[in-house]
Amino acid sequence: IHDYLWRWDTDWFWCSRAFGAQNPRIRRWWPRRFRRSSFYWKLIGYDQRFNIADRIELRSVRAPGRSLHERVVQDVEVPIERTVEFLRWFLDNVPIEPIWLCPLRLRDVGTSADGWPLYPLRPGHSYVNVGFWSSVPVGPEEGYTNKMIERRVSELQGHKSLYSDAYYSPEEFDELYGGEIYKTVKKTYDPDSRFLDLYAKAVQRR
Repeated sequence: IHDYLWRWDTDWFWCSRAFGAQNPRIRRWWPRRFRRSSFYWKLIGYDQRFNIADRIELRSVRAPGRSLHERVVQDVEVPIERTVEFLRWFLDNVPIEPIWLCPLRLRDVGTSADGWPLYPLRPGHSYVNVGFWSSVPVGPEEGYTNKMIERRVSELQGHKSLYSDAYYSPEEFDELYGGEIYKTVKKTYDPDSRFLDLYAKAVQRR
């Protein structure tokens, strides 16, 4: 491959920017044995347990010229013919680099003509998974940048993984993630609604 936006760094996780490890002057002081994803996830575990990043953010808002940040951690699938369009828009509007790019295609769909109905990608069509994991300055409303990305991905007939924060309305969510098919599955396997539904977990964060 002649050109690429970013090459995989085998000794450190791609989210290392959060700890300054993508800065060469800081990176040189990180012991090599700690430049790996398993150590990164330990740091994330401590952060989630003790809210370290949130405490730093709350202190930084009192410093002149500093503001709180919105976490933008997403993987989206964009049709390959719309990927350049999405990347140009993304780089103009979202201050996050590096960007992960990985081509994919839904191939083995068994007897289903629709592929995966709860995560609809066109069978036999090429997509590019675009990943970006960082934070940006807060916008005028909660989730401003995440919402903006959601809208753009939908406009380009793309799709978003639900492990990240999501801000869809119930109607948008049903249209994108299976709608009536999901409700049928939920009613079949959880007829008494003992468990939360997908919207409650993925969007309402319950």
